[in-house]
Amino acid sequence: MKEVTAALVGAFIGVIGGVAGGGFAALASLRASQTAARAPVAVTLHEVAKAVVRFRATKGTSEHGEAQRDFQRCWSLLSIQQRILCPSKRIEGLVSLVLAATQDKSADPDQLLHLSGQALDKISRMVGAHSLYIFRWRARSEETAIIRSWLANPESQILSQALRLKLDALAR
Repeated sequence: MKEVTAALVGAFIGVIGGVAGGGFAALASLRASQTAARAPVAVTLHEVAKAVVRFRATKGTSEHGEAQRDFQRCWSLLSIQQRILCPSKRIEGLVSLVLAATQDKSADPDQLLHLSGQALDKISRMVGAHSLYIFRWRARSEETAIIRSWLANPESQILSQALRLKLDALAR
């Protein structure tokens, strides 16, 4: 009778270990696939950063119009990829805010550059949060913290009050 009990206990421990190991392997696989799926967004973020630099560097030159088109194209591409690979209302809101600012002919070009540079940094951190956390609710919480931290930081003080109000709305 002791052998039967020992065999049952051993089998039970084996089942628990197998389920736990399988669960851990599934979780690791899910995490790896989430991170790999967002890899194209990193390339696009790099292209956007290059477009921002070029847009700033060509200010006042004949190449500025072409640089502005590249700038808008890169942000539009980021908008599309983000919606597919890293869905987030806050990232989408930041991208839309920058795209709207590029369409506004009365907007100060320096204000656009400040907004786009800061937004790109925050978007990169938000994409990183989605890759860091398995659960979307945790990444969304981190997104809110990123925007609130931005608004509390002196770097956001150079943005217009209207932009700051729109950013505050994204943090809710």
